[in-house]
Amino acid sequence: MAKPLQHDPFAEYRTESNCGATSFLESKGLYVIPSKLEVKDTMIHEIQLPKDISMEILERLPIKSFVRFKAVCKSWKSLISSPYFTDCHFDRSAANSNKLGIVLEEYSDSNKCSIFFHTLDFSATSLGETTIVEHPITECEQANLLSWCRDLLLLRVKCFHKLLLWNPSTREGKEVPNTLHSYDYDYQSIYASALGYDFTLKTHKIVVILQTGRRWRFFSVYNVKTDKWEKNLFVDKNHHEAARFKDKPITLANGAPHWLICYPVLCDTCYYKIEYFDFALNKFEEIPQPDDGDYCISGKTANLFDKGGCLCIGYHTRLAFKVWVMREYGMKESWSKEMIFDTSIHGHHYPICFAKTINVSLVEEYVAEEKRCRFAIYDYDDKERGIELEFLTGRELTNKGAFAFVESLASLETEKVKEVAQEEPLILLETEKVEEEEPEISFGKGMAS
Repeated sequence: MAKPLQHDPFAEYRTESNCGATSFLESKGLYVIPSKLEVKDTMIHEIQLPKDISMEILERLPIKSFVRFKAVCKSWKSLISSPYFTDCHFDRSAANSNKLGIVLEEYSDSNKCSIFFHTLDFSATSLGETTIVEHPITECEQANLLSWCRDLLLLRVKCFHKLLLWNPSTREGKEVPNTLHSYDYDYQSIYASALGYDFTLKTHKIVVILQTGRRWRFFSVYNVKTDKWEKNLFVDKNHHEAARFKDKPITLANGAPHWLICYPVLCDTCYYKIEYFDFALNKFEEIPQPDDGDYCISGKTANLFDKGGCLCIGYHTRLAFKVWVMREYGMKESWSKEMIFDTSIHGHHYPICFAKTINVSLVEEYVAEEKRCRFAIYDYDDKERGIELEFLTGRELTNKGAFAFVESLASLETEKVKEVAQEEPLILLETEKVEEEEPEISFGKGMAS
């Protein structure tokens, strides 16, 4: 919600409806959803509103307002539906985001699974207000969250052996088609997967790492905008069958999913690397790690986090939980120790996720006398405990089921391109390059949300 305006720059463009209400701004300067009467009245005066003023107004609105604002006029509908506006709206929302998103699964006896998306809003006007969006998946026994990026969630539905994409802000959902190499593809062969974003092509992408029983793993990339998998299947020579992707990935603001990967050395020893997948180059790259003896010893207890778009790594020591933050991406010298939770004094405290623009985190607390976990909001600067989230009591929630949330208009619709016959995919080493060919498309079946 925008702050009240001391001076109304849009006064000359505001129109009054027959009921006396303003179409866009109330007298206090707050944005409101116009009534049908106001929308009709606004259409008469749309020519009075310049495009730059329209952009300035619309970029500030919550997504729930756009259904009605699309009905104002054709030019507004076209503007709101454009990829350019989607990016502008997301960037403005991300710069002022005070929300956390939590994904929970619910199961019933009727062979039905529902995904519940809880949004916690910590803005000054909401003070921890919670909203819930339900996404039912019928005739399914289990579904769970795999990854997220720019408000899109990647879900795995085991009963259909499918991957699903879901935008909880627009309630839009979509099935991800099987990879092109279906003759060698099995749902259970997906060893790891992640959702990311390619800023060059302006589209979300999915990377899946496949284990097919051979010595080397393979990876394949899916383009959400074109609804197609890349024709080439890449051999992942860096991650042999013994390498283990620890937990789910963390996708940062740069669109790259990051993993903590374990490489065994001897029977009982291993070393860890932080690696990310570069969608522009279709290859894995390594991130330098902090110089901390405790981290080297405690790598097996480490987890990756996203704090305001910065890569973080947290890990347990004997008496504390430490969190390091990489202030300048990719620069080893920029790692700094951000916070320490003293477990000898406060007991077991484990951060689940961090909000984007405010100093709060969702923290798991272990209550020894009750032998259970509870979850609360903390101010991690002052180490002050805030509200307890009772709806999470008794849940098993990791840092992969909660994250800083930003609303997005990201569409799951397929680009209109000419459909051509699919060719047998090629298998390439990561270092091999092939000449780009005309994109192919395989239209997947949409899923109603």
